[in-house]
Amino acid sequence: MSNIVIIGGSIEGLILSILSAEEHNVTLIDIHPEIGFPCTIPGWLAKKETLQKYFNENQLKQMNIFQNSEGFSLSGEWLFKLLTIKAVQTGVNVLLRCRVTNVENSGEETTIQYVGGINSGVGQINCDVLFDLTDYCALSPGGLQHNITRSIPNQSNQPQIQNWGGLALLADCQDNKLQPTLQLIRKDGLCELWFEEKPTWKPRSGWIETMQNTTSKPLIELNIDNSIIHGEQLFESINQQ
Repeated sequence: MSNIVIIGGSIEGLILSILSAEEHNVTLIDIHPEIGFPCTIPGWLAKKETLQKYFNENQLKQMNIFQNSEGFSLSGEWLFKLLTIKAVQTGVNVLLRCRVTNVENSGEETTIQYVGGINSGVGQINCDVLFDLTDYCALSPGGLQHNITRSIPNQSNQPQIQNWGGLALLADCQDNKLQPTLQLIRKDGLCELWFEEKPTWKPRSGWIETMQNTTSKPLIELNIDNSIIHGEQLFESINQQ
């Protein structure tokens, strides 16, 4: 049994933590007060079967999954909530409002020093395996950042792409001038829009919520299925180390 630390409460990090906790001691560190908030990923699911192996029918209903022409839309906030609950129930130690201040690697063991967490103080964790998944998370509040050595494995070194998203009333999204890269009709009467460039178009009733992310993947690849598959692949990599 290994001690595993995951920095970043992304979908990838949550899936990795859930799968790893069955055989390992797992700690998930996130700098935000709540995992998945703010939500900065498209609520876009290609195949419903992707979630069915992690959730029962009642849980799937809570996510308001709705058929679209290309896959399904869902409530990203609820997906993060349910994944976090599942992680805790599986035995993952989740540290919120927690910022990594230093990482030291000495031989086979890695030491992570942090501030915040459960006691809002200073703490330290020793682990056998460390995953830095901060590239897949929303920007930290107040400009705070983890202090992580960039040589840690599993961190993307690819160029970063910025995307802009927002929620608007569906009735406001029938405009011919509207040209989003991704448009998702939601079950709650809203429309989720994503753009590869900052949009000049504005909905008549205003934006209900705006979102922004920075990632190494093109917007068209940012579906939930790919994030879950990536988390599963990271889990498989543990046995190869």
